[in-house]
Parts: sequence; C-alpha cells; structure tokens
Amino acid sequence: MNDTKVALTAAVAGGYLLGRTRKARLAIAVASYLAGRRLGLSPGQLVAASLTRLQQAPEFQELSDQVRGELLRTGRAAVTAAANRRVTALADTLRERTEALGGAGEPR
Repeated sequence: MNDTKVALTAAVAGGYLLGRTRKARLAIAVASYLAGRRLGLSPGQLVAASLTRLQQAPEFQELSDQVRGELLRTGRAAVTAAANRRVTALADTLRERTEALGGAGEPR
C-alpha cells in the first residue's frame, strides 16, 4: 500500500510539472506507457484492441461508408480524366500523322 501511495504521488507530481511546462503530449505519452506496463499490455495489443472497439462503433461504420463512397467517386473521376487525356493525346497524334502523310488541306 505504501508503494502505491508513493507511485501515485510521483505520478501526480510529474503530471503537474509536465503540465506546468506545457508538455502535455509528453505527459500523456508517459502516463500511457506506464499504464500499459502496469496492465501488462504491449503497444500492439493496445492498438489491436482500440481498432476492434473503433470498428464496432456505429458512428465509425457510418463515417467509413461515407468516406468510402467519396473515395470511390473521386477515384472514378481521376481515372476518367486520365483516360480522357490519353485518348485525346492519341487522337491528336493520329491527326498530326495523318496531316503529315496526306498533306492537310489539299483537294482530292
């Protein structure tokens, strides 16, 4: 019990000092690391558990579907534009070659 009080006091004091010096990110990282060590979890396990919980959230599913739809529309538009540019370039090249071979504008 005495060790727990000492650890808690040290954690509070460390958090206060880091917070006062505006090192909140470092404080959160250290606290997360210590909590993970105390619970016996590895970073990989924490990430896997977090992703599992995130995927089960209905809000995430809705957002995921929305983003997937927008990405598909954007991807289709990009592919269409690229194909259009290539077909236009091919048509221009064929026209230029035809003009060079036949002499453009000559009556037949």
